[in-house]
Amino acid sequence: MAWPLPPATRRLVGLLFLTAGFMLLVGVGLRLYVVYDAYQRLGTDALATQQLVLYMIMLVAALMMLRYGWRERRGNDTVD
Repeated sequence: MAWPLPPATRRLVGLLFLTAGFMLLVGVGLRLYVVYDAYQRLGTDALATQQLVLYMIMLVAALMMLRYGWRERRGNDTVD
């Protein structure tokens, strides 16, 4: 694949990353709400450390996807 991508392709890739990041962010947010609700009803027995760590990693991944998609859409350099 040629580097850098053509502008139209960059905009499409950016849009896809923004969409995927937003959907992942909404999904993780809803899942964290379910975990919080279970915590309120059942106490600390409802929490699993591995589960919370995985949700935090997914949250960071969603934010990184949003950042990359935004920078790709704007035409900024995405190589950090």
